[in-house]
Parts: sequence; C-alpha cells; structure tokens
Amino acid sequence: MRILLPVDGSEHCRNALRFIASRQALSPEKEATVELLNVQHSIPEAVINALGLDSVRKASQDEGMKVIDAMREDASDLDVRAKVEGGEFAPVIVREADHMDADLIVMGCRGLSAMEGFFVGSVSAKVISLTKRPLLLVRDKIPAGAMRVGICVDHSDYAHAAAEFVVNQREFFGKDAVFEVINVSETEETFHQAVEPVMTVFEDAGVPAERVHLKGKVGDAICNYAGEGKLDMLVIGSHGYGNFRAAFMGSTAMRITAGCEVPLLVLKA
Repeated sequence: MRILLPVDGSEHCRNALRFIASRQALSPEKEATVELLNVQHSIPEAVINALGLDSVRKASQDEGMKVIDAMREDASDLDVRAKVEGGEFAPVIVREADHMDADLIVMGCRGLSAMEGFFVGSVSAKVISLTKRPLLLVRDKIPAGAMRVGICVDHSDYAHAAAEFVVNQREFFGKDAVFEVINVSETEETFHQAVEPVMTVFEDAGVPAERVHLKGKVGDAICNYAGEGKLDMLVIGSHGYGNFRAAFMGSTAMRITAGCEVPLLVLKA
C-alpha cells in the first residue's frame, strides 16, 4: 500500500504518522510504503533573483528535511521515504499523490466547519475537492487495536466506492476489525434500499458486516453516533465540493468532515 502523508511538524501530523505505524504493526504481512511530503511556501521571484536559484532551493530543501527528520521517531518500523516540494499546499499534495500513484493520502488535521474552512482556508478541505484518491483525516484521538469501522451509505455510487475500498484494503483496518454499514433514513424500506446493495460487496468478499439504521439529520446523526464511542473510524463517499459550494449549498460530507472526532476516510466513486 502506497501512502502519502503531508507533514509540517505539527502534533496533528505526528498523530497521523503514529496511526499509520499502529496499523502496520497490526498487519505486518501487508507492508506499506509511506512518503512524508513537506511543502514549502513559494519563494517570491525577487528573492530568487537576489539570492540565486541554487541557494534558495537548497535552503528550502534543508528546511523541509528538518521537519521530516524530526518526525522519523514516530515512524516505528515503517518504510519511510522523504520528499520536499515548493508551491501551494493542496495542489502540490494532490500532484504528488498522482505522481507516486498513492493508494491513500493521510492528513493530520483539526476540525473546521464548512464556513470556517471557507474563510480561514482548510488544506484538507481543498485536497478533498481536488483529488480523486482516498483521503484519511486523522484527528487527535487515535484508535488502538481492533477497530469498529462505520461505512456510511446512501443510494449513490460513492457508497459502493467506499465498500470496495474497505474490502480491498481490509488489512489496513486490522484483521479483527468490525465493519458496520450505516444509513440514515426515516423508513425501513429506504434503509434497506440503500444498505443491501452495499452489503452484497461485503458478502461477495467474505467480509462480515453489520447493518445500522440511524434516523435524523444525516450529518448530525452520523457524528453523534461516532461521538458516542461506538466507532473508531468513519468511511464516507463524497462529491468533493469545494469550500465555497459547501459553505453556501451544504454538503453532508463536509459537515461530517468538520464535526467527526474519529479518523475519517473520504472516498469518491
């Protein structure tokens, strides 16, 4: 499994690296290659001309490597590679994920509401809007041992994409992981219409999964369920709306991204 982890030296990024290391320790037979990517701010052209391109590039590389080297102690036995790039954070992350053909992007982050993300700027929200690759957001709470993983489904292709990723990368979640297929709806009929096609994906792969029926407003119901300690990770499908559209049109995925305290895996069809 090829994993891209953007790092800036923060405790959020350290938590994300520790989480990956803990998953690898549970499934050592499925080795993961992790690239630690540090993105340096773009240097104004006037500075480059004044100091010289080589000097500026070396200073930028040295600064980025300091950040990466300081985090290696949290990598345990992971196969870690390092890379430093310059430019705008989100586009560089997405470009590097495509370049290395990453199976998963992992980012340590704090929660931002859609409105906060619009005004303040959330790198993770921008990456969600730009990439087509699976993205795992890790908060400060790191689950240990076997996980209970909730896969949120509706009637879209995104639900199938989430289920297929889970069964194809089951080792990442740990051999003793428990999976729940979750749908928020008001009637039993609607619930089964959404859940049963996804259950088929698990059944065909021989992966046991439980059905969970929630009611209420979708984003709130899912966040509340996870917040009650019933889940260690959430998996959702997303259109990948940008911040502007999410702030003013509303996006269930963005609501969950902002309000969920457990690690959140976001996938697209």
